[in-house]
Amino acid sequence: MSLPRWAYLVLAIVLAGVLLFFVRMHMASGQDARGNAEAGRLSVQAWCTECHSVQLETAGTGKFAPDFTVIAQRRPARWLERFLRSKHTLMPDFVFNRREADDIVAYILSLKRG
Repeated sequence: MSLPRWAYLVLAIVLAGVLLFFVRMHMASGQDARGNAEAGRLSVQAWCTECHSVQLETAGTGKFAPDFTVIAQRRPARWLERFLRSKHTLMPDFVFNRREADDIVAYILSLKRG
């Protein structure tokens, strides 16, 4: 016995929805960073060192902004990416494009301990 064509379409839509749900859950978990950590390291050294400590070796030496090692422990990738791509009120108003933000997030998350 064969299903009608519309049933296959409904099944495909349901499966696509389930797949999308799991992909979004994985992205929201903050465990993955899509960018290039080395490119992110170069960006943060150019833009962020005036206020933040941006390396493991310099943790605790930031002037008045949180160390990137602390940020890496407290914020998931998705939150960081949104933050970097939006306007800021408490820091210089750097707004990075998607690739730059992904690279910076990859670098910050590379500083995460244990």
